[in-house]
Amino acid sequence: MYMIYTWDWVRIDCGSDTSYKDSNGDTWDSDDDYIKTGDNKQVASTSSSDIEQLNTLRVFSEQSKNCYTIPTPTSTRYFMRAMFWYGNYDGHSKPPTFDLEFDGNKWATVVTNTTSFTYYEMIYATKGDSISICLARTRDQEFPFIPRLESLPLPDDMYPQMRRDMAWFISYRYNYGADDRDTWPQIPPGLDSLTANFTSLDETSVNVPPDSAIIKAVEASAMDTINLSFGFDNVSHLDHVEMYFTEPFLETSETRSFNVTVNRSFVNTTIPEYQICTSVWANLQSVGTLDIQLVPTEDSTLAPIISAIEVYTVSQPLVIATTSQNDLDGLEEFIDTFDQLKGWSGDPCLPNDTIWQWLNCSTNQSPRVTSIYLSGFGLQGYLPKFSQMDALEVM
Repeated sequence: MYMIYTWDWVRIDCGSDTSYKDSNGDTWDSDDDYIKTGDNKQVASTSSSDIEQLNTLRVFSEQSKNCYTIPTPTSTRYFMRAMFWYGNYDGHSKPPTFDLEFDGNKWATVVTNTTSFTYYEMIYATKGDSISICLARTRDQEFPFIPRLESLPLPDDMYPQMRRDMAWFISYRYNYGADDRDTWPQIPPGLDSLTANFTSLDETSVNVPPDSAIIKAVEASAMDTINLSFGFDNVSHLDHVEMYFTEPFLETSETRSFNVTVNRSFVNTTIPEYQICTSVWANLQSVGTLDIQLVPTEDSTLAPIISAIEVYTVSQPLVIATTSQNDLDGLEEFIDTFDQLKGWSGDPCLPNDTIWQWLNCSTNQSPRVTSIYLSGFGLQGYLPKFSQMDALEVM
């Protein structure tokens, strides 16, 4: 998924004091309407990219888990993107590592550095009227932060082959043949870069990639095979692959066709069409490296070509049920009563390795709060009513 335009796109410039329109006319919100904790900071060193939103960030140095509440008014799948650039905002030159979570599920372990930004993307079917995106501290004195967060609903006909009961995380995306001015450029060794003799597509049949990503491509030399490899940990994983093609030149005397194989399994014989973007997809279970080959057919007079590729990896099974609503209601009473507890948000018990630091929870399919520890918060006054928290054992 490259770029689609929708009025429901939520763009948050985390750490910005105000909302604004960028040079493209897109509105970026400050994060005050989405989260109540954290502090705004300015980076000390800018990213090598020209991404304006990476110049500020919001850092969370108090609570162990801090969550954005992103509205999802449309009952559909959502595309989410979180971007991170440390930029030595604290002057310590010690980029942190922390967890990124969504709706009680782990999304990624965010490993930041001092030289480049990193980003994480996923496609996920919402289960309510909002998505909770959380940043959780997992190492002592390594404080989570975030500069940029985006969410947009996807049309139902995008990525229809992805299972909707799972989340899908982007593993690789390449814009083949692009130069450094473009997004996600790559020209693999031994392949030739080329640009189509048109500047816009007549038709895009799948996933709405931008024209600029498709009119540039790479081609095999002579009649060679294009070999593409993507590294993964040596564990079994389910991948969804989308490859994008167009014929860049209209030559009636020439033909271009090639067989697509993924991990040595035949997928499709492809004949790119002039000025039309088409795709070939595959879902497959694999271990370790994912290998793709584009092999010219015997009757082809032109070499294989490819414009772009995306590789998504499926999540672990998603949590079936969130923390008991009785417990959520009881905890809300505590948060409303004591200022020292305000700002705690997200699922208090999930994932079970980053629960709220003043609770203990059971490990049931629908977790229950079993202990509440309030010493050290300096609370004063009467306790609220919390009789609905009927699994509570320690207070």
